[in-house]
Amino acid sequence: MLPLCKFYRYLIYRLYHFRDDTPVVNVMITLTVVHLFIILNILFIINEFTTFKVWPDFTTFKPQLFVILFIILNYLLFYNKKKWVIYDNEFKNETPKQKKIGLIFVLLYLIGIIIISFIFLICYGL
Repeated sequence: MLPLCKFYRYLIYRLYHFRDDTPVVNVMITLTVVHLFIILNILFIINEFTTFKVWPDFTTFKPQLFVILFIILNYLLFYNKKKWVIYDNEFKNETPKQKKIGLIFVLLYLIGIIIISFIFLICYGL
């Protein structure tokens, strides 16, 4: 499999095991937020640096519908108990050092997406 696919599987595994309260909800909500930030970043870049105007008009745009759609899409794509078991078996034997390094990469990825989004907003005055 591709390295990105392995990182994404690890991201899901790490989010699933982040807290034991509601692991599936943790994964779904976090992935929804990350995917929304990524898509908004892509739309912003296209809008700012090309002649295409794809940035939504937030006065008429209904972000709630977009979020609900993403939650449903993430549920359909990622919620499969057989996949959770496969992810768990793939990464359960990691050493404490691997676990620490993996957690750092996951946090850098998640926080980096959000920071990049806010940098775009600050730099271009939205």
